[in-house]
Amino acid sequence: MKKILSIILTLCMLMSGIILANAEMAFTPGTYDATVKGFGGDLKLEVTVDETSIKEVKIIEHAESPGISDPAITKLPALIVEKQTVALDTISGCTVSSTAILAAAKDALLKAGATEESITQPPAEDAPVSTETLNYNADVIVIGAGGAGMTAALEVLKAGGSVVIFDKTGSVGGNTIAAGSALNASDEARQQKRTMDQSEMDKIKEILALEPKNDIMAGWQKTVADDIAAYEAAGSTYLYDSPALHALQTYVGGDYVGDPAVIDAFAKGAVGSVAYLEDLGTVWRDSVDAAIGATWNRSHTPDTNFWGPKGASFVLPQAKKIKDDYGVEPVFEHKVEHIVMTDGKATGVTGTTLAGQPFEATANKSVIIATGGFGANVEMRVKYNKHWANLGEEVLTTNVKSATGDGIVMAEEIGANLVGMEWIQMLLYPLNGGSMSASINNLIFVNAEGERFVREDGRRDVISGAVLEQTGAVVWHLFDEHEVERMSGRSTSGKTVVEMVENGNLIKGESVEDLAEKLNMPLETLKKTIDDYNAAVESGEDSFGRQVFGEKLDKPPFYAYTGAAMVHHTMGGIQITPQTQVLDTNGNIIPGLFAAGEVTGGVHGGNRLGGNAIADIITFGQIAGQEAMK
Repeated sequence: MKKILSIILTLCMLMSGIILANAEMAFTPGTYDATVKGFGGDLKLEVTVDETSIKEVKIIEHAESPGISDPAITKLPALIVEKQTVALDTISGCTVSSTAILAAAKDALLKAGATEESITQPPAEDAPVSTETLNYNADVIVIGAGGAGMTAALEVLKAGGSVVIFDKTGSVGGNTIAAGSALNASDEARQQKRTMDQSEMDKIKEILALEPKNDIMAGWQKTVADDIAAYEAAGSTYLYDSPALHALQTYVGGDYVGDPAVIDAFAKGAVGSVAYLEDLGTVWRDSVDAAIGATWNRSHTPDTNFWGPKGASFVLPQAKKIKDDYGVEPVFEHKVEHIVMTDGKATGVTGTTLAGQPFEATANKSVIIATGGFGANVEMRVKYNKHWANLGEEVLTTNVKSATGDGIVMAEEIGANLVGMEWIQMLLYPLNGGSMSASINNLIFVNAEGERFVREDGRRDVISGAVLEQTGAVVWHLFDEHEVERMSGRSTSGKTVVEMVENGNLIKGESVEDLAEKLNMPLETLKKTIDDYNAAVESGEDSFGRQVFGEKLDKPPFYAYTGAAMVHHTMGGIQITPQTQVLDTNGNIIPGLFAAGEVTGGVHGGNRLGGNAIADIITFGQIAGQEAMK
């Protein structure tokens, strides 16, 4: 009898558990809030509930990156209400922000009296996806809503054409919006505010003394030589620059691998790209500096107070113009998979939505590929890598997750030629978000022992290789109050120095002694490193060969953040003409097909100069949009 009662009791308990697990949610009606750490800082969320359901979810405060976090900020609160659960997938491209929103919602709902089991039930399955093919039509189809794609689309609209912009993610920006915030271009007005020192003049004389590889290079050298002769005759002292010098440094810095004709178009177009973005609302800082690996003071940095952090100023102005003036927005969560060819001409695309529904689009005039590089595609990195010991999954990337080389794959499928695919760039990149800007003028790199080990204005591949040889393959970036003042106390990520110190992004030392203690570095070694560097700034002669200097490291407080070498840019891709026309494997133009941005090869050669990528996407984005309408 006792055994029977025990079985009955056990069954009752099991049934009770099943009922509780499947019971409707129970809340104490009201509004509750919770705060968690997001990507950019604190994220505060508020939920409103009645006795049995979630009625509203609102994000009250956040410091997430505009553009990058937008899909999570706009979609997830509504999805939580729709699905009545926080057991949802993160939004592609903004995983950290998504995770923070879901965590904050969960905390707030628990405060409302819910059980964790009741609010983390799997969401009900959506209705079956339609198998009916979606159809689109426009003069020009643009694949990719990053900087190159949005610039190209704007040019199509300005020329009177119609455009459909497809993007596989849920937001505008692509890899551009996560960029390090620098655009290289010669700029007479801004560069004349700088003085050119002897080391910079020596650098020009060295490049002029090189044996030209072709007539185009010889032409650049003659232009620069004539300019310098006039410069010296006039007794000028300002920082000289020109499209010819920019092209020369890009070609030589890329180990002569790039296409000189494409580089020529790039350097000439970069000058106008600064004004192009300015006309759209980008606000530039008044000075030009040198981004890491730029080799010359021509890097333009936007004021992040206007469009947001990092690369927002290079893509959001175009998106706003397109929407406000033409009523056009990208078609998101549509992954283009194939280029449609008709009688040898590109006439459209086909693909699949994120939900799994097929679509096709007809291009009355042209198709533009602007899908970016393949830095986040480990399989492609390993396939094409010839120059690094390892680019497998354990090697991090600075790229967004969507940078998977889709456009390269679909172009190769229809016979497009690929060039320079083995050239994959690594970059010394912050591990904890501590960077003030992309500029190297006012900082030095030191290893765990407190010693410099490489010229900070050198090539990115050389710097990355040197980093990998240091203890733990991690190094410190050091700067002082000079850099903080130059940036008006706010980094290109949009965060203030005070916030970055509080969040642990930066380590602050009130003195060199204080910093050495906090970094666990030998004080005398670090002191000597800083003293030797300051002497180099004063004399212009550095034992590591550095030629780009800013201020001395002599104004406390001092700051430091860690960095490591990561995959940053893929220089190879689709071969194009200077007019962005795609070439096939026989060197012939594929009618109706254009490409712009990191999806292409031939611009940067074997090594991309820091700050050249943004100039690339804006310059060739304009050209692609204009040419696609002809």
